Amino acid sequence: MPIYVNKTEISDDAVFKEMQYHPAPSREAARDEAAKALLVKELLRQEAVEKGLLDEQADAEAIDGAALKLIEQEVSSPEADETACRRYYDHNIERFRAADGATLPLPFEQVEGRIREYLHTRSIRHGIQSYILDLARKAKIAGFDLAASL
Repeated sequence: MPIYVNKTEISDDAVFKEMQYHPAPSREAARDEAAKALLVKELLRQEAVEKGLLDEQADAEAIDGAALKLIEQEVSSPEADETACRRYYDHNIERFRAADGATLPLPFEQVEGRIREYLHTRSIRHGIQSYILDLARKAKIAGFDLAASL
């Protein structure tokens, strides 16, 4: 069954061609991942066209570039401060033991940078997911439940 994003169809053939890039434990899971990827790409393409970042007839490379630019413009994520890093460290202290089996955790100062990066990456991923869900709520989508798959 084809998927529709507003008036644009994503054919079963397109989904099957995309499946090779989404290894999964079952054919159904691979199909769902491929459909999700194509649906998200189409949502971003349509939004980039609407915002004047992309021509309607753009090629795949231009679409990918415009999608990245759109996400950079629309999704922001503050850097984690020392308090947030310390809170994460304190709540996840067991993750910060040295690999050599030491019983004491690594000092906060030694892992703060990694924690800051992790929290920032997690925040960006959450922001992108929220943005995509917002785009999906505004769009008319048929043939796939994007919200359930994210």
